[in-house]
Amino acid sequence: MRIRQHGSGVREKNKAQFLSPNPIIGLTPLGLLWLTWLLLAFGGSVQAAEDTQLFPETGKTVSGKFLEYWRSNGGLATYGFPITEAQPEIDPETGKTYLTQWFERNRFELHPENAGTKYEVLLGLLGKDLRREALSLDPDFQRAAPYADPAQPADQQAYFEETGHNLRGAFLQYWRKNGGLERFGFPICEEHIELDPETGQFFTMQWFERARFEKHLENQPPYDILLGLLGNQLKAPGGKVEFAWKLGNRLDALRAPRGITLDRQGHVFVSDTDNFRLQKYDTQGRYLAKWGSQGSADGQFNRAGHLATDSQDYIYVADYFNSRIQKFDNGGRLVTKWGSEGTGNGQFFYPDGLAIDRFDNVYVADTGNHRVQKFDRNGRFLAKWGSEGSDPGLFSYPRTLAADAAGGIYVADGGNQRIQKFDGAGRFIAAWGSAGNSDGQFNTPSGLTVDGAGNVYVADYYNSRVQKFDSGGKFLGKWGAPGGAESQFGQFGPEGLAADAAGHIYVVDTRNHRVQKFDSNGGFLMKWGGYGANPAEFIEPSGIATDAAGNIYVTDAARHQVFKFDGAGRFLLKWGGEGKANGQFDSPSGIAVDKQGNVYVCEGGNNRVQKFDSTGRFITKWDGAPGIYGGRLDLPTDIAVDGAGNVYVADYRPSRIQKFDSNGRFLAFIGSKGEGDGQFQGAISVAVDGAGNLYVADNANSRIEKFDSAGRFVTKWGRYSQEDGLFRYPEGLATDSQGNLLVVDKGNSRVQKFDGAGRFITKWGNGGQGSGQFFFATALATDKQGNIYVADTENGRIQKFRLKP
Repeated sequence: MRIRQHGSGVREKNKAQFLSPNPIIGLTPLGLLWLTWLLLAFGGSVQAAEDTQLFPETGKTVSGKFLEYWRSNGGLATYGFPITEAQPEIDPETGKTYLTQWFERNRFELHPENAGTKYEVLLGLLGKDLRREALSLDPDFQRAAPYADPAQPADQQAYFEETGHNLRGAFLQYWRKNGGLERFGFPICEEHIELDPETGQFFTMQWFERARFEKHLENQPPYDILLGLLGNQLKAPGGKVEFAWKLGNRLDALRAPRGITLDRQGHVFVSDTDNFRLQKYDTQGRYLAKWGSQGSADGQFNRAGHLATDSQDYIYVADYFNSRIQKFDNGGRLVTKWGSEGTGNGQFFYPDGLAIDRFDNVYVADTGNHRVQKFDRNGRFLAKWGSEGSDPGLFSYPRTLAADAAGGIYVADGGNQRIQKFDGAGRFIAAWGSAGNSDGQFNTPSGLTVDGAGNVYVADYYNSRVQKFDSGGKFLGKWGAPGGAESQFGQFGPEGLAADAAGHIYVVDTRNHRVQKFDSNGGFLMKWGGYGANPAEFIEPSGIATDAAGNIYVTDAARHQVFKFDGAGRFLLKWGGEGKANGQFDSPSGIAVDKQGNVYVCEGGNNRVQKFDSTGRFITKWDGAPGIYGGRLDLPTDIAVDGAGNVYVADYRPSRIQKFDSNGRFLAFIGSKGEGDGQFQGAISVAVDGAGNLYVADNANSRIEKFDSAGRFVTKWGRYSQEDGLFRYPEGLATDSQGNLLVVDKGNSRVQKFDGAGRFITKWGNGGQGSGQFFFATALATDKQGNIYVADTENGRIQKFRLKP
């Protein structure tokens, strides 16, 4: 069992002197009264020995009311050791001065106005102090809808309207058992995964006004729930990386969703494919819950496909690249799984679609094996039918399935551009459709559902529409067209379909990253999702920079825009759009800001650099056509500016750095293609320090190379590895005010920090969607205060970290 204890090695000090050397001088009568009360409460020089305790571990003493509170409310296991003496401090929440003492996990405050009550000693609002920026913009800290899990007892779930957050399970039990509102305050976020700065590990956490709860599965009860060391975060010596906030990917945002299903209560479940999770909503699109992450472990996904629900509200997921089916209860807990890659019974090759009949038998579209397999609800193999071909009963990449109340099984036979109908034993009944865009024709049917009347709805993917048929294949109607407006679908259009008990049709509009709801005739009712639809939301953030005022600039390669935020993450403006005109972009990536506040953006699609002022007003551009000569760019990916205003561009395809003046006049080449010193295999990122030294991320060689201000090779470090100080495809670079280098180690899903000579200092992060985790991050930037901003590209967000000096 591990219980974290910190603070050893601090020299022992004498008992605290709470006041100045001449505490009486200048005090008003009220001040004298307050002083007298303090001396009585804490004993002054007459404090009895048994009311004072010295802690050799930190050299601090605790006395009087603070010691009494510490002992009677959990002591060491709850609050840790004292890390300061008691002393007057200003409370940042109220602006008033209270006698305070800091402990590893919290701050005690003495409130004389509450003398004689249980509120005489209060805990500081450390949770709010540490997360004030996150409260205004981090998705996990925004107000959430009440969520009641029907599979769990009602007394194990609570919702606090005061702050708009849910509290459930083990965290709720701990909160109630150990003091509740009085001690911890209200929850200020939803339960989520976050980086612990003390250990560098990731734990499930929840923040409260006065505390942070952490789940430690490595510990036995009662130490499986611990309080975060918030006192240490605020008061202890630095050197640790702290997660501050994330910006961009809303809690309920969807990214390339594919599957959809409903349970008997009307909850809507969506496979949020590119976020590697399932999301749960009510029928009005209000977010309720989510689960899952990228990977192959239990409860993880590698491209979650279509979904289905059985009569007991269990959720089945076609885990496409993991070649398996996973079954969850209504609250997201894994019940069972089955399947592996292969051609045998119960094996799959990219299963995509699911259907469940009235007996809870599970039918799987085994897409890569061109067949359908049938299982019972526990995953026991029952039957299979089909093989590759175009005859009736054969398939070409079957995409998904649906079952009707009479036992009919419908298969979207994608490669054959048709729908086939079978009975539950796999006997062929009928087929309809052919390739085309006329009524009853398809261009890759990819989604199916059947309503209560037996009508069949087909998501006609490349035709960007939904078609409606009766159970025999007679065409009844259609709706949809390419586009992003209501009742339109993305260019690579609708995929998942589901029908509720009232006959409403839910359509997963994959490339518009949303769900649309219609009546049975295609009348638009509502929509939700829309990944990247809000001003402060990204699809593919790919470059990041800060200016002298601490503003943050972000390029979004998918939206072809530049976003500007202040240092607290508040949206200020954006500019751009897809195109070749001045001020437009094609896949912008690298971005840099000079001392005058001018903004330089390199864009691989247009092979050029554009220069703007700080408001996004176009100033100039250079190149625009690929080539090998000086000034010609071929897939530029990153950009940096030195103190003299020189501009360095990572010219990826020719594997070189080009140097320009601030107006785009070519000055020099640095490096060439190869594996020797000063050569690159994909110069993907560039940074410059205060002394003019240049650092280049040599991507395919998995190393960093350093050059002096004249472009002469100085040193290199790294190779392909997971070890500290080594890399797997480094991509983003930034320098800080001390001349240290920060590197996005993309293949290892982490950030590493080095001194200017390449000596390893620290690292943080791993793969995932939690706070402080990364999924193919590509760029980072620092500001004058030492804050670090990371473009967490495939998670569609920016994350901010603080590295305490």
